Amino acid sequence: MKQRIILSLMVFAILAFALFGCGKGKETLYIFNWSDYIDPDLISEFEAANGCRIKYSTFDSNENMLTKVKSTSQSFDIIFPSGDHVSILRELGLLEELDRTQLSNYKNLDEGLLQKASSFDSGNKYSIPYAWGLTGLMYSKQYVPEEIVASGGWNILADSFFDGKNKVTMLDDAREVIGAALIYSGYSINDSSDEAMTKATEVLKIWDRNITQFDSDSYKNEVQDGTTWLAQAYNGDALQQMADNPKLGFILPKEGTSLWMDNMVMLKSSKNKDLAYKFMNFMLDAEIAKRNSEYTQYATPNQAALPLLGEDFMANPLINPDPAYLEKCEMINYLGDRVRRIDQIYEAIKLN
Repeated sequence: MKQRIILSLMVFAILAFALFGCGKGKETLYIFNWSDYIDPDLISEFEAANGCRIKYSTFDSNENMLTKVKSTSQSFDIIFPSGDHVSILRELGLLEELDRTQLSNYKNLDEGLLQKASSFDSGNKYSIPYAWGLTGLMYSKQYVPEEIVASGGWNILADSFFDGKNKVTMLDDAREVIGAALIYSGYSINDSSDEAMTKATEVLKIWDRNITQFDSDSYKNEVQDGTTWLAQAYNGDALQQMADNPKLGFILPKEGTSLWMDNMVMLKSSKNKDLAYKFMNFMLDAEIAKRNSEYTQYATPNQAALPLLGEDFMANPLINPDPAYLEKCEMINYLGDRVRRIDQIYEAIKLN
């Protein structure tokens, strides 16, 4: 009996090693991205095709991402910062200069958008455009009367309809929040002059009477369940929720808004650079980019993917606005030390 038990234990140990030991030895790619920002099927497909596994973590703001990257002992391989934070990461010496010979699908990218990306990454040396989008206002049609949003401007945030209701949120992002106040006041989203900052502060103090919290993630569920009625939101996030709930709406404010571009970058500290290149090249494939864009509801910088996308997607003005509206939109630029004034105003508003 004892021999049978020992034999059984040996067989179990061999099977356990076969089942778990091989998986444990798989190469692992560490990715740090925004939440709800990739088709999860693509993760599985890449893992299966490359005999690896992906450890996927998420963040809800560029500021939180930067803090984690600078402070954590974990080494991420690929992260997805917005344009101004590509500049910050590069200035900190954290980014790997990309070897385009390992990116056969790089040619699929739109040259015009690459030119725009050069404003935060000169020569496109460190970053690969992943998606671009716009920031607007998501609302519940069930609780917010149509006449409230009919004005179509940022000042909906100050409407007396919301007084005392605690049903309005804005993003937890200093540049987005103060940028909205700047645009509404007729200034550039990148204006950090004393005059612009004074005006933006005045506007935010009025808006803040209605604002319950500053949050970049939970609003996606809270507008759905009625906890929040109006939220500053990214267009793709809003459209993902609207696809399942006709009682939700989204507008791009008439004054204009931020036009942002998120990017794939490789950290210099990456332990899996070859695998990271494979993943980047995989995401640059036209069919993969098309599927990913349909899932996230964000516009793709992949020119080769555009003919593959359906007419409804391409004609949706909340994803692809007309050129006249895009003229009103600006990318958030890296401001260096001037951003401290913006951060101070933002923190004061949050604490108020």
